[in-house]
Formats: sequence, C-alpha cells, structure tokens
Amino acid sequence: MKTFVGILIFNVFLAVTGYVLKSLINEELRWPLVFLSFLLTLFIIYRLMKLRVFYFENNGVIFSIKYHHPLKKSIIYPVVEYPVNRLRTFKRVQLLFSDMFIIEVGSNEKDSPKRIKIKVSGLSSRDYLDIINSLS
Repeated sequence: MKTFVGILIFNVFLAVTGYVLKSLINEELRWPLVFLSFLLTLFIIYRLMKLRVFYFENNGVIFSIKYHHPLKKSIIYPVVEYPVNRLRTFKRVQLLFSDMFIIEVGSNEKDSPKRIKIKVSGLSSRDYLDIINSLS
C-alpha cells in the first residue's frame, strides 16, 4: 500500500510540475502525458480499493485466516477456519503483483480435499516460512 500511495503522490507531483512548466513541454506531448498520468492514477486508485489485509492465526488446534479491507470497521469473520490436523497442503504460488495461497483441507465425509484459494499481497518469504513453521 505504501508503494502505491508513493507512486500516487509522485504522479500528482509530476502533474503539478508539468502544469507549472508547461511552456517547456512540447505541445504534441502534453495530452498524451496527461492521459498517461490519468490512467496511472486510475490504476493506483483501483489497486488501493482492491487492497486486502491478510491475518493468519494458529492456536495449535485450529488455524484461521481473515481477509478484509483495511478500512472495514465491522466484525471481521474468518474466511478459512479448520482444525490443523485436517490440513493436507498449504502452498504458495507467486504471481506478478501478489501471491496466492492454495490450501487443501480434508474432511471426514469425502476422500477428495476441499481446495481454497486466497490472494495475498505484500507477504515476504520470511512471513510464509513463519506460517509453515506454525502449522507443523
């Protein structure tokens, strides 16, 4: 989130500087630069709206994952809450802007596990190792 806010502030700074120094910018480049700046601003606002906080809790018997927007003020219910002994796999797939956790949980009724996918951003390798170590 800090990165996107920094880019947004830099973009606004460039827009103000471009407006003040518009006599130095070639007239053919003014509108494409304004359009590019506008698109970048829209992209950053979209990414900030899609931002989610990932909260992992393991008390040794049950693990739970909560996933919510940082500005949400109501009660936050877990997305995933299962006993640790039913956990089959906990994998991390690295994507371009975020990571994805693929969790497979077994059940007593079925032989096939339930597969849950959760998008996570801003999670370091150290944090992932801490999660894996807490589950074992």
